[in-house]
Amino acid sequence: MNTRSNLAYNNHVAVPYHEPQVQRHSNVHIHMSNKKQRAAVKRANALGLLKIALVVFCAFFVLYRGLIITDKCNAVEQKRNELSALITSNEKLQFEIDRSLDLKHVEAVAQNELGMRRAEKYQTIYIDLEQVDYVEKTAKHQFSPVGRIAEFCTGLMAYLD
Repeated sequence: MNTRSNLAYNNHVAVPYHEPQVQRHSNVHIHMSNKKQRAAVKRANALGLLKIALVVFCAFFVLYRGLIITDKCNAVEQKRNELSALITSNEKLQFEIDRSLDLKHVEAVAQNELGMRRAEKYQTIYIDLEQVDYVEKTAKHQFSPVGRIAEFCTGLMAYLD
């Protein structure tokens, strides 16, 4: 079957190096020399290697990104564990503080460690702290202009001396 086609869309498999490639289409004859054929094969190989390198780079990038994400997740989990340990430690310390404020515990520490003892009956003194609220008026102070002038002069003389 004789078909005519555009040469730009002709996908012809390359032939070995030693034979020059000749493509025949109806009235068009294309002859390729060995040098051109080798150059075309080298370009094709280089392009193939470039594509493989690009795929490898993309795969490496995806794996590296996954590694970074895993590393950050591990760091977050470690910080959560540290936080949990600190919360537990704070609860223990708060329990110790609450226990040390217990009056029975304070009394036991005072008797055992400090050598203190309870006061005897003769050592106890009771003070009556009950006070009645009352107001006491001490002096009458009336407003008089002459008294004010006299107080001012007395204060002035005390200041000058």
